[in-house]
Amino acid sequence: MTAPAATFDSPLGPHLRRLGRAAPVRFAPVLAVLFVLLVWPLAMLAVGSFRTAAPGFPGEWTLKAWGSVFNVPAVRESVANSLTISFVTTAAAALLAAGLAFLSERTDAPLRRWITPAIVVMFATPGLFYAVGYALLGNAYTGLFNQIARSLTGLENLTLIDIETWGGLLGVMVLKKVAVIYLFLIGPFRALDPSHDEASLTAGAGTFETFWRINLPILAPALTGAILLGVVTGLQAFDMIVILGWPQDIQVITTRIFEFITVAAEPDYARASVLSLSLLLLIAALSFLQAKILGTRSFFTVGGKAREGQRLKLGRLRWVFGALIGLYLFAAAVAPIGSVAFSSIQPFPGVYENLSLRNYAEVLRIQRVVPSLLTTLALSASVGLAAMGLAVAAVQAGRAGGARTAVVIRFTTLIPLAMPGVVTALAIAWAFVSTPGLQQLYGTIYLTGLAMIACVMPFAMQAAGAAMAQISPDLQEAARTSGASGPRALADVTLQLIAPSFLTGWFMAAILTSGNLDVPLLLDAPGQRPIAAVIYDLNNRGDFSMACALLMLTLLAKAGVGLGGYAVLKAGSGLARRRLSSLAKDRS
Repeated sequence: MTAPAATFDSPLGPHLRRLGRAAPVRFAPVLAVLFVLLVWPLAMLAVGSFRTAAPGFPGEWTLKAWGSVFNVPAVRESVANSLTISFVTTAAAALLAAGLAFLSERTDAPLRRWITPAIVVMFATPGLFYAVGYALLGNAYTGLFNQIARSLTGLENLTLIDIETWGGLLGVMVLKKVAVIYLFLIGPFRALDPSHDEASLTAGAGTFETFWRINLPILAPALTGAILLGVVTGLQAFDMIVILGWPQDIQVITTRIFEFITVAAEPDYARASVLSLSLLLLIAALSFLQAKILGTRSFFTVGGKAREGQRLKLGRLRWVFGALIGLYLFAAAVAPIGSVAFSSIQPFPGVYENLSLRNYAEVLRIQRVVPSLLTTLALSASVGLAAMGLAVAAVQAGRAGGARTAVVIRFTTLIPLAMPGVVTALAIAWAFVSTPGLQQLYGTIYLTGLAMIACVMPFAMQAAGAAMAQISPDLQEAARTSGASGPRALADVTLQLIAPSFLTGWFMAAILTSGNLDVPLLLDAPGQRPIAAVIYDLNNRGDFSMACALLMLTLLAKAGVGLGGYAVLKAGSGLARRRLSSLAKDRS
């Protein structure tokens, strides 16, 4: 494989050689996999921006794409749309998420215990499901909300909500993005010291003044991190745009990249690569800005152990906030899921007679549906397992190689976090199609799987890193001292102790994989399309009720897998406790 080897003669070569010397030889395959899967595609994406031909074909070197892509008015409009969507939805979602986290963890508001479970469900619900659900609720002609409003008012032309507009798109994206930001804020909110609130209230400040002047400044690192993540997810938006934005010709960077490759008469890989790299640079600049803002400030809090049960009393306002929580939970969780469920038994959206389960039977008779379900199940399980296995090995390599090696590996595995799925798919295509011996993977489910692994690696590394941080290296050293080899010590000690976290990370990576739409659309594998692409095709050709039936079947399958995973997780937790107890006895 000559192409990757050539990069060691580049300016990166000395750094890569030092990294290789720092980590033990046994971890060389792990470093090689990380390089081929994450670094090499990014390098080839940059190379592709200077080529006149598609990946794998002979072409000329040129700067034409860099000089022309932003001269196209449609591209500039797409960039402006991406920035608008990203910053507007992030600002609104951050305020809403912070308020919900505050109500959930710091107050006595009714329904507060339902917030976190509902938001976990929202996070696990693919954006495609969310977009289709709201498209059926708020369509100007057949949307359920508008149909109910017309029935109640008698006004046949009344349009209460038109979800396929700028306002509708932004509103739906805010509701979905709240789940992402909330899950990053809930832990820091729980860790707040109640004594600060008590001191503020004793000094005469009100409940909300305390929240604004005491809690929010302390939470600045968590908030800025969550806001940065919100901006990144906004720049990565794809599935909601193609469902809710395309009917009004709302284009963003990711859909423009997709259009350059799949919709244009002649695929323009060079301009797609330039636009992808520009997006990466923008995300990197935002990350640098966050580091500069927080780099010189201290956010430590001084206090004793937080006391449980101390919540701010909202008085009569608690019922007002309880109603607002209920309204949010209905709008963000109940309404879209209920919409898809109801539409799956309709003959057609807007038709409320002859409700039946016929759509479920018909969709299962479509020749490609059952193979797609099986493909999705196999792909999700294998991608989740591979990503978590690679993440655990990468954390081990970082530990063995020292602090500098750990930092480099951590940075490498975070690269996909700054790359939307469509960009990751394009980078993987450039790398593998341009490398002799790997070209045969193009157009197969294996290349789709590799791109999916790259997409979920940041989440897998987070799960693996958190789990491994709790395991002392002394335990493996003790196993090696007893005569066990390195792999045996890893399997018998570390993997058994981190089994619950490993299974959780595996499940979350599988959920993210099963709902991914942009990667399978760009790296199309004929005859082996994941279920998300099949649902998109059904929705795109107007078979909305069958698309909803397939969405519900997919959601039910995920729920079944989730319950099974929960049972396995409980068993794994018991195994880990027993193993830890056994090791403690052995050491004593």
